[in-house]
Amino acid sequence: ADLFLAAGRFDALAGLRPWLLGLVETDPRFAGARVLDGRFTTVNQAVGTPRRDGHEEAVPFLESFVADAVASGRVAELIREHGVEGKLRAAGLG
Repeated sequence: ADLFLAAGRFDALAGLRPWLLGLVETDPRFAGARVLDGRFTTVNQAVGTPRRDGHEEAVPFLESFVADAVASGRVAELIREHGVEGKLRAAGLG
């Protein structure tokens, strides 16, 4: 992106929503620009753990923890608490 920004030659720019919103809010080169609603792709986050003998309970525990954090609204609450509403979204598990 810096290559195109330095040259001043671009009609559109795609990237992670938080980054784009930050550019629009703080970079004078983006004065008057807007970030379109919606998305054309998503970045899925994951949780993992190493495989170790004697730790077979780790995967079910993590699956339950993540499901509970999403279902209870805790993930959405953290998104609000940290002021990143509209930048992040709690997805359903599937």
